[in-house]
Formats: sequence, C-alpha cells, structure tokens
Amino acid sequence: MVKKQKHQLLDDQMFQQEMTGVVPLKTAPTTDSKAPRSINAKLKPEDFSSSPDLSYLASADEQRHIDSEDGSSHRKNGIQKRTMQKLKRGHYKVGAELDLHNMTMETGRTALLEFISEARSGSLESVRVIHGKGLRSENGPRLKLMTRQLLRDHPQVLAYTSCKPVDGGDGAVDVLLKSS
Repeated sequence: MVKKQKHQLLDDQMFQQEMTGVVPLKTAPTTDSKAPRSINAKLKPEDFSSSPDLSYLASADEQRHIDSEDGSSHRKNGIQKRTMQKLKRGHYKVGAELDLHNMTMETGRTALLEFISEARSGSLESVRVIHGKGLRSENGPRLKLMTRQLLRDHPQVLAYTSCKPVDGGDGAVDVLLKSS
C-alpha cells in the first residue's frame, strides 16, 4: 500500500511538471436552464374533468380501468395483457401523429378530440399523441395530465402506453383505438 501511494505521488508530480505553462480554455456555462420547479405544485386529474367538451365521456365510476401505478400505461377491462405488450413493443403501426406542443389546455383538448374522431373515421388502429414532458412548464405537465385523463375516459380508446425512448419516451403516448 505504501508503494501505491508513493507511485501516485510521483505520477501527480510528473503531471504537474508537464502542465506548467498551460493556459486553460475559457468555457461557456454548461446550461441556461431554469432551476427545477417545486414538486408541491402537482395537478390532480380532477382539474381537467370539469369541461363541457368532455360531457359525453364516461366517468371513472361508470367504467373500470386497469392502470399502471405511474399512469404511463392504461388499458380498459377486456383488453388482454398480450395486446398491451404488443402496443408497448410497437407492433401496431402508427397511422397518424398529433403534436400538442405550444398549445393551451383548451386548444389541446379540442385538437385531441378532433384527432381521435378523424382517426376513427379513417379506420386507423393506432395513433401517437405527443404531449411533451412538461419540463419547461411553470405549472407542471398540464398537457400530459390532460391528455392521459382524456384518453383514459374516451370511449373509443382501448389502451395507451408511453412510447419507446427513441419515439419520445414519457413525452408521448401510443394509443390503441376501437376498430370500426
């Protein structure tokens, strides 16, 4: 052990000798991001359920749902685990994609309802909704929570799951729709 420390000291001295006269490069700060927001400002799903646009959707009491604990995936009763696994693994071809970035809650809700309606009329089986992770939002991931609540309650949605990291990860969901 004494030999190891002796060699380490010699190495350090040699390094210092070699680095004499070297001027360090000037570097810019590594990030311009804001400080992380507080965790206390979490929104609840009931913040989104009081909208006249969603009046035709069934309430959580009327339908029984099977959810993962973190809300990253959801399947309604009657949807097999194997179907959910296929959705998670990307076996269903994504027919259309909707990006909700830079939308307000109301325009996002309206766009999502129209998108689901159009996808159903186009006989699409699977679609992708990109809602973002809410990292730059001051009030947390509002679009993410609204999207997942609406998809959970929508009668035409059978299941949804977070995308693979290459497709957006937790900032997007793949949605399985009822067949026409």
